[in-house]
Amino acid sequence: MDDEKEFLAHYDASKYERPSVTADIVIFTIDEDNELNVLLIKRGGHPYKDHWAIPGGFLEAGKESIDEAAARELYEETGVKVSDSIDLRQLVTVGSPNRDPRTHVVSVVYTALVPKGLLHIKAGDDAKEAKLFKIRKGYDENGDLSLYFVGDKCSITLKNLAFDHDELIITALKRLRGRLNYTDDAFTLLKDKSRFDILELLRVHEAILFQQLDKSNFRRMFLRDYVGKHRVKELGQYEQEGKRKTTLYKYLGSEYDF
Repeated sequence: MDDEKEFLAHYDASKYERPSVTADIVIFTIDEDNELNVLLIKRGGHPYKDHWAIPGGFLEAGKESIDEAAARELYEETGVKVSDSIDLRQLVTVGSPNRDPRTHVVSVVYTALVPKGLLHIKAGDDAKEAKLFKIRKGYDENGDLSLYFVGDKCSITLKNLAFDHDELIITALKRLRGRLNYTDDAFTLLKDKSRFDILELLRVHEAILFQQLDKSNFRRMFLRDYVGKHRVKELGQYEQEGKRKTTLYKYLGSEYDF
């Protein structure tokens, strides 16, 4: 122990170059049109000034963990705290030496699935704007399938995003779509997972998959895999405002905690 104390007392951290570290977050939600949205911020300074990007910021080294940095950034941009049972999950770590023109930046990228009712969007100190954009499928100049983003006043293509954020959004979306088959991620995007109907859950799946699903097949799957396995509870039939009576359900929890 004395040897280690002596070593640490004289250790020179400057012997090794240290990259900057950021926590970046791909934030997904479902809007009133039942479309999948992503939160983007317009950068207020260089590099990529006036370009849109996913929210994020630098780690306050020695003061917080990378998970704490991500939670802080999420709160600063959306007003949502991780303690609100929001699913903030590490997605990928990227560290190509040329991905940021300022210096070597390693980014730990997260995804957050947030019901829109909880969002209180505001631009952080280094951003001009923060907005939700609908995610749409399209085709690039080569005719290959691509994505673009539609806001209330502008549209953005993948190549218009700052840094490598086009790749990060695609990675996050692929992960979200893939997880639908073996997790309960879709419930996190419900407006109220303690009181919902099958159609609302169907619309979430369709928004993530960018395709219409057969209602009868989805209902059979829901009753078999969720009601039958006690992952949701039937609350009974209720008459909702402006609608006919429908059966409502409450989400109880997932058997998949990863």
